[in-house]
Amino acid sequence: MKENFDNLINKYLDKEADNNDLKTIDNYLQTSEEFRTHFKTSKYVNDNLQYIPTHFAPEKVTETILSKILSTVQFKYKKSYFFRFVVAFILILIVTALFVLFSFMPDLVFVQDSEKYAQNFTPYTKQIFSYLASIFSSEVFKTVSVLAGLVILVSFYLSLNSFKSFKERLKQY
Repeated sequence: MKENFDNLINKYLDKEADNNDLKTIDNYLQTSEEFRTHFKTSKYVNDNLQYIPTHFAPEKVTETILSKILSTVQFKYKKSYFFRFVVAFILILIVTALFVLFSFMPDLVFVQDSEKYAQNFTPYTKQIFSYLASIFSSEVFKTVSVLAGLVILVSFYLSLNSFKSFKERLKQY
């Protein structure tokens, strides 16, 4: 019941009460001592709060407080070269493996005997490669691949740009 009292009193004080609410408030004021006390207290507080002077915060108070907080916090961004090292190491491994594979490839037995085996698969591979060639030479494939390339380049640029702005914002703090 107290929630109902609060809702009615708040509607009255905010001047949002309709005729039904006003009749209900009048009925409660005549019949309920608890409502009458609560109503008088709320009206008194509301009336007196309107006369309390308000003061505005000075300009840039948020920046001043944040700078004082951040000056006490010791935070230094350290660059991590671990990820760069791992990526460079994997790339070096791949290049080295490919170099070793291609340098020893002519000496391998299965490469030397590949002509015998290739003749068995020639009819199948011709069909597959002719089908793939027709797909790759079509205008639709070219258009889609160009658009996909542009989307990838733009998304790469935007992610790099957002990372730079994020890094700049971090430097501000």
